[in-house]
Amino acid sequence: MQSFFDGVTVWAYNVLPAIFPFTVLTTLALKVRPKTKISFSKKLFCVDCDSVFIASLLCGYPIGAKIIGDSDASSLTATKACSFCSSAGPIFMIGTVGAKLLQNTTATVILIAVHFLSLIINGLIFRKSKSNGNIQFAQSLKPSDLGDVITDSALSVISVGGLIAIFYMLSDMIKNFLPIGIRDSLAVSFAIGIFEMTNGIFGVCAGTDLATATVLCSTLLSFGGLCVFAQCYAFLGKKQVKPLDIIKMKIVQSAVATILAFVFVKIFM
Repeated sequence: MQSFFDGVTVWAYNVLPAIFPFTVLTTLALKVRPKTKISFSKKLFCVDCDSVFIASLLCGYPIGAKIIGDSDASSLTATKACSFCSSAGPIFMIGTVGAKLLQNTTATVILIAVHFLSLIINGLIFRKSKSNGNIQFAQSLKPSDLGDVITDSALSVISVGGLIAIFYMLSDMIKNFLPIGIRDSLAVSFAIGIFEMTNGIFGVCAGTDLATATVLCSTLLSFGGLCVFAQCYAFLGKKQVKPLDIIKMKIVQSAVATILAFVFVKIFM
């Protein structure tokens, strides 16, 4: 019970403020955003979904997956979009990981730059230029839509919080079964992060030096962990996106992020 409550607390203090207001405002913005003639995402990734890409960058996990799941995208287009519309939120990276844990401006800048660069590179790797796609959704806003948007956003964020609390509880229980000399080691903290990202990042930042923590946090943020996978797949499952395809894309992105973070840390720190 205490572990579950700790997971709810982590969600309430570190995830909820970084997701809910952005979810509401982004959903409203998508409904009134005019259609542009030139698509940045189509030129780069062969998928016309600028709004989804921007929303994912601003809001973080799992908002990109939610918008894709609510759209009219085909299974192939939804799968391709997952390669570059699956991002950690800047508010979480700056406010929680950077300010509270790393407490270093250079490390925080490296973390954000590496994350967004790895996202773009990942999209280019999986772009498949011969197969174009388009993600559309209703772009009209009525006064009655405001209540529906707030309710839908609240339910989505609560479902995310439930998954975070459950995964946090399970990872905490597994950790407490380990011997005292091992449970707080860097390897265990990183392994916990593969299971539940936020808990793992807390452990990594507390258990090693700044440079190593920056690299490992970059890896965990780009992979997201099994908890983030569960959050995203809750929305993407109705698009028949294959789970192994999502995991493959996140492994590639995390590998790219690890390499970039290692290079940037060596150069700038």
